[in-house]
Amino acid sequence: MITKIEIDGFKTFNNFSMEFSPLTVIAGTNASGKSNLFDALHLLSNLASSDLRSAFASKQLRGSISELFTKIDDTHSVSKMSFAVELLVPRIIKDNWGGVAELKTPRLRYELCVEKQKSNMGYEELMVAHERLLRIATDEDVWAKKFLKKETGLWKSSRSGGSSTPYINTIIDKGLPTIKIRQDGRQGGRSIIANTANQTVLGSINSVEFPHIYAAQREIAGWNFMQLNPELLREPTRYDIGYTGNIIGHAGENLSAALYRLKTTDDFLLQQIILKLSSFLPEYTKLSVKDDKANKQFVFELCNAEGKTFTSRVLSEGTLRLLVLCVLLYDDQFNGLLCFEEPENGIHPHRMKAMAELLQQLALDFSDRNDTLRQVIVNTHSPILLKNLTNKELETPDNVGIWFSRLVTHKVVDAGSRQMIRISKLTPLKKTFQTSITEQERELTIADAINYLNYDNITA
Repeated sequence: MITKIEIDGFKTFNNFSMEFSPLTVIAGTNASGKSNLFDALHLLSNLASSDLRSAFASKQLRGSISELFTKIDDTHSVSKMSFAVELLVPRIIKDNWGGVAELKTPRLRYELCVEKQKSNMGYEELMVAHERLLRIATDEDVWAKKFLKKETGLWKSSRSGGSSTPYINTIIDKGLPTIKIRQDGRQGGRSIIANTANQTVLGSINSVEFPHIYAAQREIAGWNFMQLNPELLREPTRYDIGYTGNIIGHAGENLSAALYRLKTTDDFLLQQIILKLSSFLPEYTKLSVKDDKANKQFVFELCNAEGKTFTSRVLSEGTLRLLVLCVLLYDDQFNGLLCFEEPENGIHPHRMKAMAELLQQLALDFSDRNDTLRQVIVNTHSPILLKNLTNKELETPDNVGIWFSRLVTHKVVDAGSRQMIRISKLTPLKKTFQTSITEQERELTIADAINYLNYDNITA
């Protein structure tokens, strides 16, 4: 679970910082910078699992490598981008070789700075300029005290004392930037020269030999990003050529395979999924999935109260989107963070309440004493979704946070000259019905955001 992010030098972010709830909603009009935050999270996730060049060249990121660095004008951009994320990770972790470790502290802060430089051949190279991972001290943990309160088992250090030295740290050693890796609880560690590495240290750790580093790596690399494509949702999952697995993919691929996996794990799970779906769409009473061996594919169907069956190919986009969320709700392989772009697409306004309820159920409610750290971040331009995430007084539950996104003009100094650039500004919305009447830099209310989005949608 990510609890805070700081960004500088990536796309439209300049000295940017925001806090996250178990369910965080980022509202704003088109071209207001909402998707840039998802791109930043996606890049960080890539950097935790692959080399620098591959991470930056991912097709899921919008823009070329050079376009990911904040542009000062049409001819040049900044040379560095930096990130910091604060995390709440599971206390018990396992690696792929059967190793198990218990963390002393599940509250961690990871910092990373990536720089581009001209090589001897004249082209731009990427390098890690700074990397750091450290624990968040219990007495300084403002977020945990706000959200977790008495749930101390989730976040407080299990043992007192121990070294306060960062698990990863960048120092100057013999005149060179050097990244030090500390061995948890015993002697040893590693050192590498920062500007010679083509991968982050975090991304190179793959076992519980370094438990806190591995826990951070697993958390960040495991972030899920979803932008559903109705055409892929409708397709059966073929397993003869190019089979990509039985987990729902970024665009909704493999939905049928995921359902088949759940059926073979526990057939009762399909009953739970259809019961949840029918609570929102009562016309559907049965869900089935089969292995079509003749065509080497998994196929699912919905059945209505009259006994008529509907294959995935004829189901509406809204039905498929709600079904995906119902599947995720009962799939124990879905943990950690889900970033969901514009979940309202294809959903009839009358079904938006169902979408809002599912999003809230997917996110962790700390009062339930559930140790499964599920978190959801969505971006939206729908005033209807915002309204359905609040009560009659436009107040949100404790585990829901709503932020309003817009681009504002900002003055920066570059190479001794002043430049005006457009940067992202996200404002947390007050949990109140009363509309404010202050100027542009006002503290927005949920009512402000709903009114603004309604106006924009009507006049667009």
